Amino acid sequence: MFKKEAEVNKREEQFDITTVNEKNSFIGKSMKLKGNISSDEEIVIEGIVEGTIKINHNVVIGKSGKVKADITAKAIIIKGVVNGNVNGIEKVEIVPGGVLNGDIISEKVVLAEGAKFKGSIDMSGKSEDAEKRSKPEKQTSKTEKKS
Repeated sequence: MFKKEAEVNKREEQFDITTVNEKNSFIGKSMKLKGNISSDEEIVIEGIVEGTIKINHNVVIGKSGKVKADITAKAIIIKGVVNGNVNGIEKVEIVPGGVLNGDIISEKVVLAEGAKFKGSIDMSGKSEDAEKRSKPEKQTSKTEKKS
């Protein structure tokens, strides 16, 4: 669960999608976005985003990225600051210097040495079950009167 910085740097190279190409979107440092983001392509966030993010691919919060949103994506890599709950279908990773204030739901979670995290982690692998557990079920009671 905890990785040394050298191991994380190697891993970062695998997920370094900071160059924009036809397969990903980029929210630059000077951009501020409020609202709901949904996409079928990878996204790199270096600016400020508030709202919700639902992506069918990877989401990378860059070092200058500041996100106040719940995020659902295939993989979520946090290098900047996220305030909100994250649901990584495959994994959630917080690299050194990355900050997450919120809950994590994912089968795989990587918290690197130097990462900051405040929240809870659900690694049960069933995000739907975790969602149901967070909502209280209606309890019905039947009272029978006998004569």
